[in-house]
Amino acid sequence: MKGFLALLFLIALAFLIWPYTAVYRLDKALQSNDQQALNELIDLTAVREQIKRKLNKNVESTIGDVSNSFIDWLQGGIQRMGADAVERMVDIQWVVAQLRSHNRKPGQGGFLDRMTYAFFDGPDRLLLRIGDWDDNPVHAHLSLQGVEWRITAVYN
Repeated sequence: MKGFLALLFLIALAFLIWPYTAVYRLDKALQSNDQQALNELIDLTAVREQIKRKLNKNVESTIGDVSNSFIDWLQGGIQRMGADAVERMVDIQWVVAQLRSHNRKPGQGGFLDRMTYAFFDGPDRLLLRIGDWDDNPVHAHLSLQGVEWRITAVYN
């Protein structure tokens, strides 16, 4: 019985550590500008879908409260580009820029040294906060998709 409980403990511990390995891999991909790894770790379709869901007040979104600057950015894009603004504005480079937005050297490096929160927001979702509360932090969700943890939402 002790062996079985030890095995269950190890499985639970591995599950709790698992998404943090994806966070580490994402940070390393950002530091080295590894586009292939970034494409594997960021589900661009899901990121766009969550932003669209946030815009639609009748549909639930995993995105929490957003900043005024985020709303202004979206509204400006919709006014300039119309209905397909999210598709045109939200790409891998935009996600990378958001994740790096609180770096001491903007446009470079990873985000681990600026991450102020990383914990489960559900059994299959990890919430990251990059930047301090009083500095318009970026939030990112990693979701379990099959056997991989991927970025599925980014907002500030």
